[in-house]
Amino acid sequence: MMLSTAAKVRIARWLSTIVLGGRSLLGLSSRVTAHRRGIKWQLNLKEGIDLAIYVLGGFEVRTLKRYEALIKEGDVVLDIGANIGAHTLPLASLVGSSGKVYSFEPTAYAYSKQLVNIGLNPGLAPRIAANQIMLTDSDSSTLPEAIYSSWPLESAEDLHIEHRGRLMGTEGAKVSTLDAFLEGNAVKRVDFIKIDVDGNEASLLRGAKASLVKFRPRIMIELAPYVHGDNPYEFDELVAGITALGYHFDDMATGKRLPSDPSKLKAFIPPLGGLNVLATSSY
Repeated sequence: MMLSTAAKVRIARWLSTIVLGGRSLLGLSSRVTAHRRGIKWQLNLKEGIDLAIYVLGGFEVRTLKRYEALIKEGDVVLDIGANIGAHTLPLASLVGSSGKVYSFEPTAYAYSKQLVNIGLNPGLAPRIAANQIMLTDSDSSTLPEAIYSSWPLESAEDLHIEHRGRLMGTEGAKVSTLDAFLEGNAVKRVDFIKIDVDGNEASLLRGAKASLVKFRPRIMIELAPYVHGDNPYEFDELVAGITALGYHFDDMATGKRLPSDPSKLKAFIPPLGGLNVLATSSY
């Protein structure tokens, strides 16, 4: 059963209460350094992504499991919307010493946490190129002052009414198109792209069209119609834009083929929730 984002947050808050309560009784704080699935993390258990890594061994465990079948040694992978590196580091472990992971995270909050986590894993660090960049449809786009990148397990007035995220500042970040970044960094191949950018997908992909046509990578993307807010047409544009390039969709977790028609695809996504899908080129 697929849950809405709000339901997932409620479950996470309940788990957080239990975990933090137990740690408090032992005189332990909410901050911890932990090893999970062969990766070392610095975590704040008051944050949703961090708590998932601590309790479950990873964030979006079913998706991480699918990566094992999709990513091979030597692959070049892009993690767009990398946050604290919850997928970046597991992906780096899969590409091997001959592969590369380019991560993109615009907020100073999440990017700094990601750098710490990368630094805790010297065996994986050389495989990762971390970038504090927001990928969009134009190099001249205005950088937003803040973007959602914190999911605190608390009640507060400044949290998003639906996904319960908190806006965090983008000081230090740059903007770029993916096409310009790959050309400017002489990236010669891209095998896989993970995208989780909370409503900015259509803009990102407009600036990545040439790269998608050239490299035909597999794309794991979270589809969540509700994050497009007052611009629901953007979801339709996103889906139509990907399918126009010759891609089809499968459920990331189950492998089940999904419809390419936006209205039919929405029926597979829980209200106020999201679905990780795998877009694969038919060419």
